Amino acid sequence: MKGKVLVKLVAGLTVMGVLSTACPVFAEDAASTVASVAGDAESFENGASDSARDESILAPNGAADSKTDGIASGNAGLVENDTSEQGSSEEGSSGDKAEENKGAIVSKDAQVEDGESVLGSPETSSSSENNPSEKKEEGEDVPEMPFVSYTAHVQQEGWQEDVVPGKTARTFAGTMGRGLRVEAIKASIKGDENLDITYNTYVQRLGWTGWQSDGALAGTTGQKLRVEAIAMQLAGSDADQYDLYYRVHVQSFGWLAWAKNGETAGTADLSRRVEAYEVALVKKGEAAPARSASRNTAYLTVPTVTYQTHVQKLGWSQGEVSNGTLSGTTGRSFRMEAVRIHLDNTTGFSGGISYRSHVQRTGWETAWKADGDTSGTEGSSLRLEAIQIQLTGEMANNFDVYYRVHVQRFGWTGWASNGAECGSAGFGYRLEAIEIRVAAKGNGAPGSTSNTFYKYVNPHAAMDSKAQGYSSSTGYLLLVNLSTHRVGLYTGSRNNWQNQKYWPCSNGKPSTPTVTGVYRLGMKGLYFWSEGSKCWYYSQFYGDYLFHSVIYDGSSSPVHIVDGSLDAATSHGCVRLALENAKYIYDHVPSGTTVVTYY
Repeated sequence: MKGKVLVKLVAGLTVMGVLSTACPVFAEDAASTVASVAGDAESFENGASDSARDESILAPNGAADSKTDGIASGNAGLVENDTSEQGSSEEGSSGDKAEENKGAIVSKDAQVEDGESVLGSPETSSSSENNPSEKKEEGEDVPEMPFVSYTAHVQQEGWQEDVVPGKTARTFAGTMGRGLRVEAIKASIKGDENLDITYNTYVQRLGWTGWQSDGALAGTTGQKLRVEAIAMQLAGSDADQYDLYYRVHVQSFGWLAWAKNGETAGTADLSRRVEAYEVALVKKGEAAPARSASRNTAYLTVPTVTYQTHVQKLGWSQGEVSNGTLSGTTGRSFRMEAVRIHLDNTTGFSGGISYRSHVQRTGWETAWKADGDTSGTEGSSLRLEAIQIQLTGEMANNFDVYYRVHVQRFGWTGWASNGAECGSAGFGYRLEAIEIRVAAKGNGAPGSTSNTFYKYVNPHAAMDSKAQGYSSSTGYLLLVNLSTHRVGLYTGSRNNWQNQKYWPCSNGKPSTPTVTGVYRLGMKGLYFWSEGSKCWYYSQFYGDYLFHSVIYDGSSSPVHIVDGSLDAATSHGCVRLALENAKYIYDHVPSGTTVVTYY
């Protein structure tokens, strides 16, 4: 019987040697073991002790001090069973042990997978009999807990291999650093028939596409549409035993924080693609896997801009409005006097919003107001005439702020953005209403961006500046620009002249030019005759050079105009004005007033 036992042992170990061809290290041990057992045959025939047999089996592995560490896990049963039977000489007992050992070795053959032996090294392997929780069945490891298997349909690549925790090299589905969009996802639960996963995708132009489960497609393929956000949750009778975590890698932002059990992960209204996603199933109450993330939130969206206006007669009574809603009034001639603006729903982004107003008599405020502070005045009856609004910090890097105002006489302006002036200045026109919006960077304005700011440009600024260098004994000053055909009337004193009137005129033609220089206003008269026509309300400033009206016929009153040309060089040297303007000088500007004519 002992010879038969040895035959079976050698046969079993030969099988083990075949199995070990996929593992060169173990192959050498197996060969040594076979040789050792062959040597044992002779020892058995010569009456060698069972103890000597144990030493010969353990020796090739170099571990004589531990019975259970002496040989690879495929022979663990053999070593343990033999040592438990030391000193026994019963043939039946020895034969049964050999059969058991052969079975232990051959049973491992069922675990060869993907061309590699799963037989462990002497230092790490253990018997499935000694560790029932790690017992193998049908060639697969029995999982400690269920897991999520998931994949992504990626731009240019199509469907990827499923991500299986602990088995695939990738821990996420999708790509990073390649600028490729995820277009669809699939997921399923493995290892628990009472647990399922459902999932939804937010897709470019389509919005949420609907909940799917058990490996069904969520999203689109063949439409070149990006997934922008996902949501996932557990279902089934075991759902309350686990938490489902998931996160996404988003264009421009990188990995966001983990979302959990149905929360949204990704972005909305930012036009950013999901490039990858990761899923983790953990026992209820355990934390999500430790992973670095670029944001402390799982979901990013456009912040809400909220604002309120202080209106003539109404005060702050209209309350706050948001996202493009009109604040103020139109058609009631009420002035805006102050405004407050702040941002809500800013999770994930630093920074805020700042603004300043152009106020009647004050001009632009020196300091910018921010995040709900009051810009403008209360109780001073001063109108707002224009406004500037801008985002700050990280908000400015990711979003644009657009705003437009309703201006007295001009109506609605176009949409200004990011700190540009909006309204009017120099006209004395009031703001009556405002609308404000925030949009993802680069998405464009809500409407036309033309005519956002009306600024009065004084065409006579040079004349105003020139006037400051002259003196006049009467408190009045007259300047005549012969190039622009304009007369300017000022009151005040040297270096402090304030314009009161600008009038168009006709001055001397090239053949009869108007004199230039500094003169004083002289005698005045009701009219004079000129070639059968009358010129009314004349005021002399040098010799025959006069201020007077355009030319009328010879009637007793100025009714019928013979030559009414203005804005031109057409006179004989005098300065012609509209009848009412010539009369104003005649009635109000005293003789002795300084008159300056120049080109």
